[in-house]
Amino acid sequence: MRVSYSSGNRRLYNRRRSSSNKRQLTYLFLAITIGLLMLWSIAGPYGYWKLQRMKQHRSTLVAKLADLSMKNTLIKKQIKAFNTDKTLQEEMVRKKLGWIKKDELLYKFIGPNNSSSR
Repeated sequence: MRVSYSSGNRRLYNRRRSSSNKRQLTYLFLAITIGLLMLWSIAGPYGYWKLQRMKQHRSTLVAKLADLSMKNTLIKKQIKAFNTDKTLQEEMVRKKLGWIKKDELLYKFIGPNNSSSR
């Protein structure tokens, strides 16, 4: 028995084949699109890696803020003590500016590191 193909059968076969190719191209396009979207969500400018780096940077900033606020309160206490305590004021003026009282002598000792070479 011989099978003969008519032109109608060939067209039907070609249509099935072309629709299969179109379907494969559509699936390939969807797979590439989904892959790119996943890559963008992980490594993009607003992705997971950037989020983790920002969280780490934020935690370091919070630690610095806590340290600076502690130093700030210490300095505020020192300023308040300096404004109210006259002996502290006198001590600071004598140390920082080298002032002396009337009829006092000031001795400055030059160490081996501070001596000038002649």
